[in-house]
Amino acid sequence: MRPIALLLSAAALSAALLPARPASAGTFDAEGVFEPSDDAVDFEPFDEPERYVPDDDDATCQDVSFTVMEDPALALEGDSFVRVKVADDCAERFLVTVPDGEGSYSVSLWIRHGAAGARFIVKYPDEVGIPQLTARLSPTGRATSDGWIELASNELPIDTSLEPVVYVRFSDFASEEGVDLDALEVVPNGEYRDLPTCEGARDPVCGDDAVCIGGQCRLGNAAVPPLPSDDIKDEVVDALSHKIQTFFGGRKTRLADMPLALETVEAMRLAKSPWEFWNGWGLAVRQLHDWHTSARSPISEGSIRGRLNVCFIEGDADLSHDVLPSDPVYKDILVSHTGVGGTAGLKSGDRLVAIDGEHPIAWARKLIDVNWGYHAPCDAESFADFAEDLGGVGLILQYAKTISVIRCDGATDSCADTVETLTVSELPEEPGGFNVACDNRPSYHLSDTTVTEDHWVAYTMYRGRIANTAPEEQIFGMVWDTLYGGGDPNGYVNSTILNAVKEWKGEVAGIPAARGVILDHRAGNGGTIDSPEYLTQLVRPREELAILPPAILTAGFLGPDTDTEGVSLFNYLKNIDPPYTIGAQTYDANLPVALIIHRDGSASDYLPLGFKGSPKAKIFGPGPTAGAFSTFIQFSYWGGVAFQLASGDTITNKGASMIGHGVMPDVVVQQKQSDLVDGIDSIHEAALAWVRSELRP
Repeated sequence: MRPIALLLSAAALSAALLPARPASAGTFDAEGVFEPSDDAVDFEPFDEPERYVPDDDDATCQDVSFTVMEDPALALEGDSFVRVKVADDCAERFLVTVPDGEGSYSVSLWIRHGAAGARFIVKYPDEVGIPQLTARLSPTGRATSDGWIELASNELPIDTSLEPVVYVRFSDFASEEGVDLDALEVVPNGEYRDLPTCEGARDPVCGDDAVCIGGQCRLGNAAVPPLPSDDIKDEVVDALSHKIQTFFGGRKTRLADMPLALETVEAMRLAKSPWEFWNGWGLAVRQLHDWHTSARSPISEGSIRGRLNVCFIEGDADLSHDVLPSDPVYKDILVSHTGVGGTAGLKSGDRLVAIDGEHPIAWARKLIDVNWGYHAPCDAESFADFAEDLGGVGLILQYAKTISVIRCDGATDSCADTVETLTVSELPEEPGGFNVACDNRPSYHLSDTTVTEDHWVAYTMYRGRIANTAPEEQIFGMVWDTLYGGGDPNGYVNSTILNAVKEWKGEVAGIPAARGVILDHRAGNGGTIDSPEYLTQLVRPREELAILPPAILTAGFLGPDTDTEGVSLFNYLKNIDPPYTIGAQTYDANLPVALIIHRDGSASDYLPLGFKGSPKAKIFGPGPTAGAFSTFIQFSYWGGVAFQLASGDTITNKGASMIGHGVMPDVVVQQKQSDLVDGIDSIHEAALAWVRSELRP
């Protein structure tokens, strides 16, 4: 092997966020030959990788996707290394061994030419009851002069008496040439620890560096990169702080939410463990309180015991207020609809009054310090996202100990006079049936179109005649979640919208014009701005309504201080980028159109904004949209940590800054418990009644 130099550099800090060196890492001798650590319990030089095992979970992944490269000049140790060329869905696996008994170990390896996804995995037999343990590998900051870069994991506890399979899983993110791999070693790191079962988000049995998720303690350190070493920790904190200050937010979110987040970032300087450091970063991102802003970590990956096949919705528990009055801050939480099996006996109209003794929304909001899936609207008065996240394999199954409910009976239009408390870990695991999606729609109302029974609307757009209306009324509607058009008017979403608009306006030969329209967009996932532009052509004249900066204009820019400044900014920017242009001169001024909203953000904020003020359209819903009037920038780091920051703001032609200000319905309607138990959709019925009162002649 030709001589090489070991390079230690912080130059790549902003890209890789270099952590500390692994425990007892291997070294290089004076000739540049790699020498495994004296503490290594296993070493794989990849001369003859006999420990390779194919992915036995997928028959399409059985073919070997690596090549042994004979090249003594490049190999770190010995005469060869491995070149892997395989995407993540068919990652290669190499078995490793550890001493008998209980111990705690880390893995390190060296890669060259490319980006690699490497994971240290301990998989116990199903009957043991311990979930799969996984630690991602991240750069340590060590590199050689001929291009090798060291990756290492944090520690994982292993008990060989339980007969686990221990291996490193490796993929190359589908690069053209593949990624070289050499010198894999396993070293002791830390003390063995049990992973006990647990109850609730903050069960102390898990300790400070683990989280109770789904009744099982999950190691925090295994879900994040290593702790940055003392000599670069401050630089890492500075880099992360600058990310927020440079890219995040618009006027309201920067003023209201950014200061607390930056305080949390500063506190990361004192972190003593990988989990304390990186979970501090995740908390700071979540404290930005923005629909487009999120942090991700593998801590939230993995299976959850059982299922709560129930969807919850904000509403008015009018049948049970004598048992328990409404909360002064939050709306009542009701069962909107359920799947088949795994419902804990709950049904439409039942009321969820508490989780672990607190109002469900208050409880969900307090999970901000542990829940890496935390998703908050920008508008401080909107809580629909939290309600939607409670059911399925969501927040209740992941973090709750108990739920308290009031059961109701549609046959008698009444509810029980007592509150019943259920222990989450004891909920029956009912097999069969189907899992239901929580789309805030108790039911669908298209007479000649079958909408998916499991409520999984996703990217499909359903339209047709509204059920229980007379043919002569000519009331039509559409049910959909996603506004992704991508700029192509002939794409699926936009072509569906444009065709519907033409038909409803009577511009298609042989198809009678609508006399009324109901648009049900209660799970507004956003998308691209062209789709709401096309849809508003139905209801209002053309107008350049707002400007959408592609990202924050200047680092630290708070936006206009006054509406006058805002108008000037709007007029300046609209000559640089196309504004949000709504409506058409051919809109139908006599056609009543009801838009139903509930959990809506991003492009699904812009849609109701574009409807506001139209001559004959009204918006129906229980409260404001998310107020996510921005774009976003994504960052992906090693160790499974990724984050997304909302950036920019929307300025209207009146000079208003829109981020954080959700669109309020014209008609505020709450879903009533008395309607749900009878199978009635309160909000749809209100919209239908208005459309009928305004039918086009």
